[in-house]
Amino acid sequence: MRTVFLLVAALFLAACSPDAERTAPPPASGDNVEVVNGLMAAFNDHDAGKMRDFWHPDVTWIELSGEQASAVTRSAEQLHDELVAYFEAYPSVSSSLEHISVNGHFVTAIERPVWEEGGERKSQSSVVVYEIIDGKVKRFWYYPPQ
Repeated sequence: MRTVFLLVAALFLAACSPDAERTAPPPASGDNVEVVNGLMAAFNDHDAGKMRDFWHPDVTWIELSGEQASAVTRSAEQLHDELVAYFEAYPSVSSSLEHISVNGHFVTAIERPVWEEGGERKSQSSVVVYEIIDGKVKRFWYYPPQ
């Protein structure tokens, strides 16, 4: 019994040791992540038409701020038009997703767009949550940029 206790204690201490090798969890994967990655690739190509392949016809984009939530768009057509205007206003924009995690139908990430404005490189980040239904983005929520 004492030997088992000592073995468990040694394993516990080794795991808690600052020198113990730490490994990051594997990157999120699966069909829902592929939808989000495909959407991001089309965004980086500035291809609002291709982005539609990843949206439900009644996709909703929701902006969150404090206690308020407001729908920016409520259809694929409206979102398409918003993005066409956005790409015209920010022709250098590209974006990446960091810290992707999956919880059922929801994919959460930190989105980090970068762009040039007035000869200066700009960047911000926002938490984004995508709801994937039947392989398409049904809703997505953006939290205030940092």
